[in-house]
Amino acid sequence: MQSGNSLLERLPRDSVTLKPIEPLGRAIRLFLYMFSPATLLEFDWRIFFQKCLWLGWQSFPLIALSSIFVAGALTIQTVNEMRAFRAQDLSGAVISLGLLREIGPLTVSLAWSARVAALLADESKWMGHMPDAQFARQFIFPRYVAGLLMSVPLSGYGLVIGFATACIWAPILGVSSSNDFLQSARVAIDDKDLVVYFVKLILLNPTVACFAGCAIGRLSRANDKAVAANAVTAMFIAACITNLIYTFIMYPH
Repeated sequence: MQSGNSLLERLPRDSVTLKPIEPLGRAIRLFLYMFSPATLLEFDWRIFFQKCLWLGWQSFPLIALSSIFVAGALTIQTVNEMRAFRAQDLSGAVISLGLLREIGPLTVSLAWSARVAALLADESKWMGHMPDAQFARQFIFPRYVAGLLMSVPLSGYGLVIGFATACIWAPILGVSSSNDFLQSARVAIDDKDLVVYFVKLILLNPTVACFAGCAIGRLSRANDKAVAANAVTAMFIAACITNLIYTFIMYPH
């Protein structure tokens, strides 16, 4: 009797059934390979600091511009709709919850995650000579740690810039004052909303971006020009599903 692995190896690589889940299986395997005693011993500090610069400071313009335009658009839509019910002074609650729970994670955070996934996929496709275990330890781990570390200040910057933008726009659109806007937001936000925001931006989305990019890159050839596009597509699908599941867990009712 043939083993399950040998049967899978005989199936065509473009199988309609297996092809969509192949990157998921590879991503899980790469993630598990990272947890090895040799991982810390082989840590490449040069790559780590290099990626911290690229993922952090050089990504700040993307985070800033995304936060400004997303918060501005959300503020315009929310205040205009609530003004019809003469409840525009309560728009801070709606806008703040939207930014923290879903709008921020699914726009600003995923824009940065797309940048990460595209880069790692393009770099990964040239590392086909490495076994998966070595690839996870030497290639993925320093980049993954850099991504997690840099997501902390970026998520804070994004939150501050988004709220500042909303505070500026709200009085122009009809809210009594920036103070009223902030007061309604302060009443609506609780600790759970902040936890959801930072878990999504600091842990979930960077993890999905890193392993989606690396898995797609590993499954691509060096001359594959669509690898970045495929990585971004896979990242968006996986991140939307992951964010939805986490939101359901945190807000079941």
